[in-house]
Amino acid sequence: MKKFFAGLMLAALPLLTQAQGNATARTAYWQQEANYSIDVTLDDKQHLLTGTEEIQYTNNSPDQLTFLWFHLWPNAYKDNSTAFAQQQLRNGSRKFQFAKASQRGSIDQLDFKVNGQPAQLTYDPKNPDMARLILPQPLAPGAKATITTPFRVKIPDSFSRFGHVGQSYQISQWYPKPAVYDRKGWHQMPYLDQGEFYSEFGSFDVRITLPANYTVGATGVLQNPDEQQRLDQLAAATALKKTAADFGTDLSFPASAPETKTLRYQQDRVHDFAWFADKRFNVLKSGVTLPSGRAVTSWVMFTNTDALKWVKGLQELNEALTYYSQWVGEYPYSAATAVDGALSAGSGMEYPMVTVTMPSAIIHEVGHNWFYGILGSNERDFPWMDEGVNSYVENRVQSRTDSLAGDFSGVLKSKQVAALVGIDGLNAAALNQLPYQAAASRGLDQPVSGLASAAYGKLNYGIIVYGKTAALLRYLAGYLGQEAFDKAMHTYYERWQFRHPYPEDMQAVFEESTGQKLDWFFKDMLQGTAHYDATVSDMQVSGSQVKVLVRNDSPAPFAVPVSTVDAQGRILETQWTPVINTEDGEDETQLNFRREGAMAVVVDAAYLTPQLNRRDDRLKIEGPFRSFEKLQIKPLASIERWDRSTLNWLPVLGANTSDKLMLGVAFYNSPLVTKNLNYLLMPMYSFNQKELNGTATVNVNVLPGGVARQIVTGLTVQRFERYRKVEPSITFMLPKSAFDRPQHTLKLANTAIKDQDLDQTSSIQTLEYGVKAGNALQTWGATIELNQLTSSIGQETDSRNAVLLRASATYQRYYAPKKRFSARLFGGRFLQSEASGFVLGLSGSPDYRRQTAFLDRQQISRALTAQVHQTDDQDGAFKGFMPLQNGRGGVFSQRWLSTLNLQADLPVTSLSVFADLGATEEYFALANGRPEARRIFYDAGLVVPVLRDVLQFYLPVAGTQYENGFPGSRKAFTDQIRFVLKLNQVNPFRLLNEQLAQ
Repeated sequence: MKKFFAGLMLAALPLLTQAQGNATARTAYWQQEANYSIDVTLDDKQHLLTGTEEIQYTNNSPDQLTFLWFHLWPNAYKDNSTAFAQQQLRNGSRKFQFAKASQRGSIDQLDFKVNGQPAQLTYDPKNPDMARLILPQPLAPGAKATITTPFRVKIPDSFSRFGHVGQSYQISQWYPKPAVYDRKGWHQMPYLDQGEFYSEFGSFDVRITLPANYTVGATGVLQNPDEQQRLDQLAAATALKKTAADFGTDLSFPASAPETKTLRYQQDRVHDFAWFADKRFNVLKSGVTLPSGRAVTSWVMFTNTDALKWVKGLQELNEALTYYSQWVGEYPYSAATAVDGALSAGSGMEYPMVTVTMPSAIIHEVGHNWFYGILGSNERDFPWMDEGVNSYVENRVQSRTDSLAGDFSGVLKSKQVAALVGIDGLNAAALNQLPYQAAASRGLDQPVSGLASAAYGKLNYGIIVYGKTAALLRYLAGYLGQEAFDKAMHTYYERWQFRHPYPEDMQAVFEESTGQKLDWFFKDMLQGTAHYDATVSDMQVSGSQVKVLVRNDSPAPFAVPVSTVDAQGRILETQWTPVINTEDGEDETQLNFRREGAMAVVVDAAYLTPQLNRRDDRLKIEGPFRSFEKLQIKPLASIERWDRSTLNWLPVLGANTSDKLMLGVAFYNSPLVTKNLNYLLMPMYSFNQKELNGTATVNVNVLPGGVARQIVTGLTVQRFERYRKVEPSITFMLPKSAFDRPQHTLKLANTAIKDQDLDQTSSIQTLEYGVKAGNALQTWGATIELNQLTSSIGQETDSRNAVLLRASATYQRYYAPKKRFSARLFGGRFLQSEASGFVLGLSGSPDYRRQTAFLDRQQISRALTAQVHQTDDQDGAFKGFMPLQNGRGGVFSQRWLSTLNLQADLPVTSLSVFADLGATEEYFALANGRPEARRIFYDAGLVVPVLRDVLQFYLPVAGTQYENGFPGSRKAFTDQIRFVLKLNQVNPFRLLNEQLAQ
C-alpha cells in the first residue's frame, strides 16, 4: 500500500505543479479579447437582419479552453419559456406572454466554424439564448481562434431593448457574442429585461446595409464621407428650427428608398455594438473640448415628439461629457450620440458611444459610457457598480446647474406646493432618500451589493440599485471629503478602464487612495441592510465650547456628520465622528464645537446618512424641552425631518342608512415611511344620530430582521351604526423576502363589539393564516380562519358560544392581456355550536367582526340592504341572494357549508359571467325560522364592474333563488340585483404597501 501511494504521488506531481502554476497565473490580472467583423443587411419589410460574423478570439487566460459559451440573445424573444418571458410575468407585464408569433423574435441559420472547421453548437436545455460552442481543437493559453458564422435575426416588436416599432429600429444584443470568461470563470447568462450585461472588450468593424433614406446612430466612427456630409446637412437644417411648430407633429414613416447604402463603423476598446435606424430623425450636432484639448463630437437624433426637449438635450449631452470627464476620467472616444427610440425597457438604454433614451434621461444614459462602457463591470451580478455609481455622478452633474436636481425637484421648485406639504427648505437629497426609507421601514430593504439583478423586487431595482447606491456614495464623499473621493474615483478609472473590475477592486483602489480601511462601507453598509441611527446622547456647554457626545444606536459601524445650527436652522459648523464600531464595545464619541451663534446641535443636518429615524437628530443647546419641536399640521403626507414635527390630515366623507351623512377629518403620521409607532385618528360626525363616530388605529411596527420581515401589533377602535368595536391584534408577515416567493401572513385578533340598538355584546377570538403568490399571468392564495365566538344580550348571564373553522382557496388566470377567469373554493364548519345562533352565510358572511363597510347593515333601506342587496363576497360568496321560498331571510348554516365560485371576463365587453355551486347540511330562514329540505344550490349571471375589484354589480339570471330556476318577472330579476363594495381595495396605506412589495 505504501508503494501504491508513493507511485500515486509521483504520478500526480506534474498535475499538482500545473495546478500550482495556474493558481499563480490567476493572481495576475488577465482578460479575454474578442474582435468582430460583421456584415448585416436590414429588410424593413419583413423586419429581418441577415448577416455574417467573424470573431478573432484570443485566449489570454491560463486555461486551455475546449468550448466557448455564446449568447444568442434574440432567442430570448422566441417563446414564453425563456428567462426573459418569465421575468416579464414576475414584474407584472403580460404583453409578451400574449404576443403573436409574428411579433416575436429569434436568431437562426447559424453555421459556426472555428479556424475553418465545423464546430458543434449545443444549446442550454433551459435557455435557448445560450449555447456552448464546442471547439474542434482545444484553445491553448495565449492562442487565437477565428470563429465565423452566418446568422439571420427576426426582429421582435418592442418588448424590451431590442425590437422595432413600425420602421423604427432599436438593434441591440443582436449578434452571436461569446460570454465573458474571467478570473471567476464563465459568465454565461440568459437575456433579462431587469438585469444588464457583461461582455468582452475588443474591436468592431461593422457594415450595415439598409435603404438609403434611413438615418443611423451607432457605436463607433462612421467611415463613409458621403454619409458624414448627409448628417451634417441634416444637422444644419434642424438647427434652423426654433419652435415646436417648426418641427410639426408628423410621425408617419416615409416610404423606404429603393436604393440601399452600406454604412461602415469602426471602433476599438469597446465591448458591444448597437445601432438605431429611423427615416424620420431630426439631427443636431455639437461638441466639447476636454481638459486635454481633445475634441469630442456630440449628436442627438430624434423624431418630432418632444423635439424642443431634444434640442435642450444636446446641451445636457455636452454637460455629461464635460463633467464626467472632469470628475471620473476623460472620455476616450471621438463621438457620443443620443437617439430617440421606442424603448420598452425603462427610460433609456446605454451602449458604447450611443444611447437610446428619453430626453429627460440623457445625462444618465450618456454617463453609462463610463460605468458600463469603459469600466466594464459585471452588471448582471453587481448592478450597483454600473447603475448606482452612474446615478451618483449624474446627480452631481444635474446639481451643477440646478441646486434642486433630483427625482423630486419639480415639487421642490414650487414653493407653494413645497410649503403646503411641509418639505420647504429641504435639499433634493432628503427627498431622494424617501423611496429607500419607504421600503426599508416595511422590512423590504435589500443590500446594494451581493445580489444579482434579478433578485431585486421590481421597484427595488430602482430604489436600491440606483437610488440607495447614489445616496450612499454621496455619504461616502461627505465622509472622505469631495476632493479625496474624486481622487480615488480618478484612480479607479485610470487603473480599471477597458477592464473588468469587481467590488473588491473598487474598494482596494479607494482604500489605497485615501489611506483608510473601508470595510465598514463596502461590506457592512453596501452588503447589509442594517438600519442606521445616531443621536446626541449628551451635551455640555463650557465657555465658548459645546462638547457633544454622539452615540451610534445601529447594529453596524458608521461615521456620523454632526453640525451646529443657528436660530434659522442654517449650518454653522460640521464635523464627522470617526467610524463608531459598536462591535468594539464603543458606541459613543465626543466632538467639540464653537458656541458662538449656535442654537442647536444636529445629527446629519444635510441628510447624508441612510437613517430612518430623524426625530431624535436635534438637541437645543439651551432652554426647556430641548428635544421638542413645534408641531405643524400639513395635508396629504410629509417627510420626516430634524427641524420640525408634522401631523398630516385629510378631510373624509362617509354615509350609511343609520348614521346618514358623516363629515370628518383623518389625522395620521406620514404613510410614506412607516414609523415604529403609527397612528390614524378619524373622527366623523353623524348628522342623523348627532353623535361622534369614526375609527382610530395605533400600530407598533417591528422589523425583526429574521424569518419574519415585519411584526405589527395594533389596536383598532371603531364606532359606526350605533355599534362600538375594539380589536387588538398582532400580525406576522413572512418571509423576509417579499419579491419572489409566496407571502405568508399570520394574525391573532381579539374583537369585542357592543351593539347599542340590540343591546348585544360579542367577543370573537381569531387565528388567521393567509398565503398568496403568483405573477402577472396567474395568482393563487389560501386562507384558514379559526374563530371562537361568544355573544350575549343585555344582562343575560347565559351566552351563546361557537367555534368556527373557515378555509378558502383562490386561483386567477389571465387568458388575454386584460381578460381573466377566477375560481374560489370555500369550506366552513362549526366545530362547536350548541345551537348558538351563529351561522355561515351562503350569500355572504354575517360579518361578525365588522370588517366590511355595509351601507345598510341594519336593513333600513329597501335598495341597499346588507345581505339582500349588498354582499361582502365572503363565506359562500354566492352572487345572488338565496332567500327561502316562504320568507325574506336567506340561506345560512349552523353546521357546514361548501361552495365553488367561478367568474370569467367576457372577451368583447367589460362584463363578466359568474356561476356558483354550493352545498350545506341544513339551513334556516331569518324571517320565519322554518328549515327546508334543499341542500344543493346554484346561481349564474352577469357581473357589471363599475370599478373593477372595488364596486361591482351582480345580475343573477338563473339559480335556485328562482322558483323554476329563472326569474319569472322583471321584478323578480331586479329584486335579485346585488352589489359588492370593497373600500379596503382603495385604502392608500394598503396600496402603498402592496406596490412597494412588488
